[in-house]
Amino acid sequence: MRVSRNVEWGEMLGMQKIETVEQMPDEYRDVLLKLIYALASTEFASVEQHQPWINRGPTPEDRYIQAQIAADEAHQGFIDCRMLRNFGPDGAEMAEKLMTVKMGEHLLEAFNVPFDSWTDVVGFCFCMDLVAWYHLHAMENCSYAPLAREMTSMVHEERFHASFGARRARDLTGDADYQASAGAGSFDIQCAVNKWYPHALDTFGKKESKFSDLAVAYGIRRWGNEDLRQMYKEDIDGKLTEIGLEIPPEDRGRKVF
Repeated sequence: MRVSRNVEWGEMLGMQKIETVEQMPDEYRDVLLKLIYALASTEFASVEQHQPWINRGPTPEDRYIQAQIAADEAHQGFIDCRMLRNFGPDGAEMAEKLMTVKMGEHLLEAFNVPFDSWTDVVGFCFCMDLVAWYHLHAMENCSYAPLAREMTSMVHEERFHASFGARRARDLTGDADYQASAGAGSFDIQCAVNKWYPHALDTFGKKESKFSDLAVAYGIRRWGNEDLRQMYKEDIDGKLTEIGLEIPPEDRGRKVF
C-alpha cells in the first residue's frame, strides 16, 4: 500500500502525518505508545509459542513455515521495539522489558497459552493470525508515518500466517494424506477452533473503549474494537462454514465484552 503524506481519517483528517515523537500531542503519544507496546508483546509471545514446533510439524513444509512464522513475528517485534525507543526513557524501558517477558507474563491471555498439539498450532494460525491481520490492517496508512511505512510488510506477513492456518485447517478436514501425516482430522481441528475462537474475539478488546475511540480519532486505527471484531467474525465464520467446521457459540468461553 502506498503511504500517503496526509492523515486519511479521524479528527486530524487532511493534516500532514506525524513524523517524530516531538510533534505528538500528549494524549496521542500515550495512545500510540501503549498500542505499539501491546503489538510487540503479542509478537514476541508468538515467537515463544511457535518455537517448540519448528522441528515437530508433520511435513517439511510445516516445519519450514513454523520457522518462517517465528522469524516474521520476531522481525515485527524488533520493529516495534525500535519505535518504542524513539519515545525517550519510558519507551526505552518498555522495549527492554519486552526482552525479558516470558510466557505467562504477556498482556493478552491468548499469548500466554502454549500449543499442546499440531492441530493446536493450526487452530491458532487459522483463528489468531487472522486477528493479527485485522489489527495491523486497521493501522495501514495510519497518522504516524514511520509506523505506516512499516505496516505494508507486517500486514503481508500476517496474511501469510493466517492463510497457512486456513489451508492446513482445510487439509485436516478433507485431505486423507495430510490427516495421516498429522495423525489428526476434523474432530481435532474442530476442538482447536473451539479453543481459539473465544480468545480471538476477546483479543479485539471491550466493545465500549475510550482507548479504542481515541486511536480512531487520532487516525492511528481506522476502525474501533467492535467494528474490527464484527469484520473478523464475518470473515472467520465464512471460512469455517466453507470447510465444513462448526461456528462456536459467540459468547462461549469469552471473558472480554
